[in-house]
Amino acid sequence: MASNPFFELYVGDRLSSEEYVTIFSPFLVDFAEALFLPGNIVVTGVQGSGKSMLLSLLKPDIRLAYAEGSKDFPVAKRMHNFIGAGINLAHSNAIDFGYRKFVGDDAEMSLLFGDFVNYSITLDLLSSLRKLAKAEATAAEIGIRFDHQYQRALAKAICRDDVWEGYLKGCADLIDIESKMRLRINSYRSFLHMNDQDFKQEIRETKTAIGDPISALVQCMIESEIIGERTNVFVHIDQYEELANISYGPDSTIDYRAVINRALAKRDRFVSYRIGTRGHAWHSHAKIFGVQAKLEEERDYKFIDLDEKLRRDENAKNWIFPKFAADVFARRLRYADLTKSHDGAALLHVVFGDGLTPEQKGLRYGGKNRSRAVRPPETWPPSVRTDLKQLAENSPLSARLGEAWILQKGIIANVLEEPWNERSHQWWKKERIDLALLQIAGRCAQRPFWCGRSEVIDLSGGNILIFMSICQIIWDMWLQIGSGDAETVELKEIEPDVQAVGVLQASQYWLKKISQETGRSSERLRFVRGIADKFSVALLSNQRLSNPGHNGFSVADEDLERAPEVKDFLEELTDYGNLLMLRHTTKEKDRRSRRKWYLNPILCPQFKLPYKRLKEPRYVSAAEVADWMMEAGIRPKAGPEQLSFFAKDG
Repeated sequence: MASNPFFELYVGDRLSSEEYVTIFSPFLVDFAEALFLPGNIVVTGVQGSGKSMLLSLLKPDIRLAYAEGSKDFPVAKRMHNFIGAGINLAHSNAIDFGYRKFVGDDAEMSLLFGDFVNYSITLDLLSSLRKLAKAEATAAEIGIRFDHQYQRALAKAICRDDVWEGYLKGCADLIDIESKMRLRINSYRSFLHMNDQDFKQEIRETKTAIGDPISALVQCMIESEIIGERTNVFVHIDQYEELANISYGPDSTIDYRAVINRALAKRDRFVSYRIGTRGHAWHSHAKIFGVQAKLEEERDYKFIDLDEKLRRDENAKNWIFPKFAADVFARRLRYADLTKSHDGAALLHVVFGDGLTPEQKGLRYGGKNRSRAVRPPETWPPSVRTDLKQLAENSPLSARLGEAWILQKGIIANVLEEPWNERSHQWWKKERIDLALLQIAGRCAQRPFWCGRSEVIDLSGGNILIFMSICQIIWDMWLQIGSGDAETVELKEIEPDVQAVGVLQASQYWLKKISQETGRSSERLRFVRGIADKFSVALLSNQRLSNPGHNGFSVADEDLERAPEVKDFLEELTDYGNLLMLRHTTKEKDRRSRRKWYLNPILCPQFKLPYKRLKEPRYVSAAEVADWMMEAGIRPKAGPEQLSFFAKDG
């Protein structure tokens, strides 16, 4: 591996099975136990949340790599009785259905897509069966028997099953069946890549309904006694969100997600599906191909929201992400042969240290002329102004808090007693420290900075990909401008100034990355910039430090329901991870349910905004959010009912 242990961020799809066993953190397995129990499961999360890595545990190659490496498979033994098979929609030819159309209607194209998925998965299931059967201990654990007599029985059962519409008729054994399946998949590729002018007539006349062949194959496996009825078959369909991006023309009515949804709607007792997707492709897209009904949570599937599990709530003690990040950090360093330690928390401390205290930051920002940290009005008594400036020379932070204290509560007799630092006022102080520091940096013409293990983790916002990208960029900065040596294997603390440069570059990277995403990416970027600039100006000019929670905004649920265009746009921003959304209840008398939004923490350094959520956010109406959208050049799409929220349309 390169000298930077975080050089490769997107490893989930490129790791060998042996590398996976070394680098995969099993930390989230206990929080996603439903993946290994019967029933359909939908796993959602933003990019880099760990969906694909979790789903990889269902693959036979990964399971066998644990066994061959004499390492415990990170799933409870009581749930080992499963066979996994599936398809990655981004890496198979499934998304190639967006390349072209053929002479036929959209319904037939949807059926052909489902048929392609069926054959891809059934072929993978037979492959999984072969691989697992070769490992005697694993086969016994699952309950697989695959001697020649059982294989012959399975082949006969498959060939006589009507579900294949006669396509597999005449196959002599499993080898023939698998060969015929591969031939069919290759035929699809030839058409999709424009090597054939049309689908072969044989394929069009033997289409299968989504899910039916997979279920039939499992029933044949049970009938031929290759597996028992207590052996679970889990079919993983990863990167489902790619289906939201494919269409062969503006007039197409095809929704390939609805085809996959139909498989879940069947609630098959022989097969359990696992869908891996980003939230934006799942929420509000529950249509089922061929019917008017929609998928229902709990009835048709259970939901695992990795973003919700990894997001920090109001109680920091419940936050599981720091332990997850520490484990990933240690595994990356061990994989790069930089340490033998398994203690990720200790390694984070070695590399990033504790950072700077708020007092130390205030002194750094103040520089040689720290009295600039305060701006007492000329109308104040000279003694108060003198005392504040004197206090600023020793503690710019305390002086700035004192200035705000007086602005809020009035002139006090003795500034140097610093009543705002008394224990009885600790919450008043805590809620204003970060904003005060940002204002000190601005007044003293300094760039605010972030460093230390706690801030690196906090800025990651519960996303492991963001965490690793921060580590990657800081490490690169350390090798370029710090004391890091690409040839040494000795770990030591990276200088705070180097960390600060890396954090700022990471913030710039993630802001720029918004425009590279799918969906309304350019509109989302403009909106993020717009509200960030708006909040930054308001907070940095807030001399009284009276609303330190206004780095976020809150809208009442009932208000959002009356403005679906606003609601949908905010949910899209949330699903892509540009904003973080949390539900809360207003502190006003009506106790209405509300939702509050904040910038993803990694974006805050770019806009000189505090990332912590310490006080009530700014309460706004849906109409005000609509105005922000209009200011960002976002026009309503939903129709006339939206115009009241987009008044500038006239």
